[in-house]
Amino acid sequence: GFSPHGAGRNMSRTRYLREVIGSRDFDDVVKAETNGLDIRFWLGTPDLSELPAAYKSASQVVGQIERHRLATIDDFVDPYGSIMAGDWQKDMPWRDRR
Repeated sequence: GFSPHGAGRNMSRTRYLREVIGSRDFDDVVKAETNGLDIRFWLGTPDLSELPAAYKSASQVVGQIERHRLATIDDFVDPYGSIMAGDWQKDMPWRDRR
Protein backbone atom coordinates (compact mmCIF):
# COMPACT_ATOMS: atom_id res chain seq x y z
CA GLY A 1 0.00 0.00 0.00
CA PHE A 2 0.93 3.62 -0.35
CA SER A 3 -0.36 6.69 1.40
CA PRO A 4 0.76 10.27 0.82
CA HIS A 5 0.33 11.18 4.50
CA GLY A 6 2.65 14.04 5.34
CA ALA A 7 3.34 14.83 1.68
CA GLY A 8 0.71 17.46 1.31
CA ARG A 9 1.72 20.64 3.15
CA ASN A 10 1.56 23.79 1.03
CA MET A 11 4.16 25.54 3.18
CA SER A 12 5.78 25.35 6.60
CA ARG A 13 3.60 25.80 9.68
CA THR A 14 5.30 29.10 10.54
CA ARG A 15 4.90 30.52 7.05
CA TYR A 16 1.24 29.40 6.87
CA LEU A 17 0.44 31.07 10.21
CA ARG A 18 2.24 34.26 9.22
CA GLU A 19 1.09 34.61 5.59
CA VAL A 20 -2.33 32.97 5.51
CA ILE A 21 -3.71 33.34 9.02
CA GLY A 22 -1.93 36.57 9.95
CA SER A 23 -4.03 38.73 12.27
CA ARG A 24 -7.39 37.20 11.32
CA ASP A 25 -9.80 36.40 14.16
CA PHE A 26 -9.17 32.91 15.58
CA ASP A 27 -12.85 31.85 15.69
CA ASP A 28 -13.56 33.22 12.20
CA VAL A 29 -10.62 31.26 10.76
CA VAL A 30 -11.68 27.99 12.41
CA LYS A 31 -15.31 28.42 11.31
CA ALA A 32 -14.37 29.20 7.70
CA GLU A 33 -11.80 26.39 7.45
CA THR A 34 -13.96 23.65 8.99
CA ASN A 35 -17.31 24.60 7.43
CA GLY A 36 -19.09 21.40 6.41
CA LEU A 37 -16.34 19.15 7.82
CA ASP A 38 -16.37 16.97 10.93
CA ILE A 39 -13.03 17.93 12.47
CA ARG A 40 -12.45 17.46 16.18
CA PHE A 41 -9.55 18.53 18.35
CA TRP A 42 -8.67 16.13 21.15
CA LEU A 43 -7.10 18.84 23.31
CA GLY A 44 -10.00 21.20 22.64
CA THR A 45 -8.17 24.13 21.03
CA PRO A 46 -7.59 23.92 17.27
CA ASP A 47 -4.03 24.09 15.95
CA LEU A 48 -4.40 26.65 13.15
CA SER A 49 -1.34 25.28 11.36
CA GLU A 50 -3.23 22.02 10.79
CA LEU A 51 -6.36 23.44 9.17
CA PRO A 52 -7.31 22.25 5.65
CA ALA A 53 -5.93 25.26 3.75
CA ALA A 54 -2.45 24.41 5.04
CA TYR A 55 -2.49 21.31 2.83
CA LYS A 56 -2.62 20.52 -0.87
CA SER A 57 -5.91 19.23 -2.22
CA ALA A 58 -6.27 15.50 -2.81
CA SER A 59 -6.23 16.12 -6.57
CA GLN A 60 -2.89 17.95 -6.29
CA VAL A 61 -1.34 15.05 -4.37
CA VAL A 62 -2.74 12.50 -6.85
CA GLY A 63 -1.39 14.58 -9.74
CA GLN A 64 2.09 14.60 -8.21
CA ILE A 65 1.98 10.85 -7.58
CA GLU A 66 1.02 10.23 -11.20
CA ARG A 67 3.42 12.80 -12.69
CA HIS A 68 6.42 11.43 -10.80
CA ARG A 69 5.28 7.79 -11.16
CA LEU A 70 5.52 7.22 -7.42
CA ALA A 71 2.79 4.58 -7.30
CA THR A 72 -0.18 3.08 -9.09
CA ILE A 73 -3.38 4.30 -7.47
CA ASP A 74 -5.83 1.43 -7.20
CA ASP A 75 -8.44 2.95 -4.89
CA PHE A 76 -9.27 5.88 -2.63
CA VAL A 77 -10.41 6.13 0.98
CA ASP A 78 -12.77 9.01 1.61
CA PRO A 79 -12.65 10.05 5.28
CA TYR A 80 -15.80 10.81 7.23
CA GLY A 81 -13.97 13.17 9.56
CA SER A 82 -10.76 13.90 11.34
CA ILE A 83 -9.65 13.87 14.96
CA MET A 84 -6.59 16.02 15.43
CA ALA A 85 -4.47 16.66 18.51
CA GLY A 86 -5.17 20.37 18.67
CA ASP A 87 -2.86 23.08 19.92
CA TRP A 88 -0.55 20.96 22.07
CA GLN A 89 1.67 23.93 22.90
CA LYS A 90 -1.26 25.72 24.52
CA ASP A 91 -3.10 22.76 26.03
CA MET A 92 -0.61 20.32 27.53
CA PRO A 93 -2.58 18.31 30.10
CA TRP A 94 0.45 16.12 30.84
CA ARG A 95 2.13 19.15 32.42
CA ASP A 96 -0.52 19.36 35.14
CA ARG A 97 0.93 17.34 37.97
CA ARG A 98 -1.68 17.26 40.67
